[in-house]
Amino acid sequence: MAERRKFETILLANKLVSEEQLKQTTQYASAVGIDLHEAVLQKKIAPPDAVMMAYAESVGLPFVHFTDISVDEEVTVQIDPVTARQYSLVPVSIDQGFVQVAATKPVVPDVADELRMIFNLPVRCVICTPAELSAAITEYYPRGAVRMTKPEQRTPEPKPKPVPKQKKTAEPMNAEDMKDRTMKTFAAFNFTVALVYFSSFYTPLWRWMGDSSILLLTLGAFVGGVVALIVWRMSSR
Repeated sequence: MAERRKFETILLANKLVSEEQLKQTTQYASAVGIDLHEAVLQKKIAPPDAVMMAYAESVGLPFVHFTDISVDEEVTVQIDPVTARQYSLVPVSIDQGFVQVAATKPVVPDVADELRMIFNLPVRCVICTPAELSAAITEYYPRGAVRMTKPEQRTPEPKPKPVPKQKKTAEPMNAEDMKDRTMKTFAAFNFTVALVYFSSFYTPLWRWMGDSSILLLTLGAFVGGVVALIVWRMSSR
């Protein structure tokens, strides 16, 4: 079995970078704390496809273009958008008992175990360019989406039943409140009777009643009773 070539060796052999560029980029990757292939992409010293193909060869994984593979949406919807974005990957298909997962670097064991529990299948990773992966995540896992299945497969959540409004029960009044309520009611009654009686002297009502004080008092008592009832109810809790 042939020994796997290192990423640096492939870059130089394919003349993707010069030795001086490789040296500078290696120093940059070490200083920033990123992988060498990510540093080469950031420096833009070689085409992304060529860089990722070289990286895929160095880690022993196949390189793919999303345009060349058939993405099975029945598979992609089995993980939620948060997981896809957090781990920067897209499950694309199930093939020969494996879940094919597209990413820009090999899936770490912890993530592979989590995916294995979701799909109940082992994981096989394929390498793609960051741009294609970003576009795929945007397409299949748009921001704000919370779906775990296709929209047509989701069972609509039951709408909560409206809670019937309970009628407020008036609290019993204490003696002081009852006394105040009674005084307000009597005051309203007496004021209304007096208002109706004395104001009638300055209106045609006096003559219409036949100049009868009794009729005026009776009218005032009736109106006063209505007002007193309103005040009584308004004074209740």
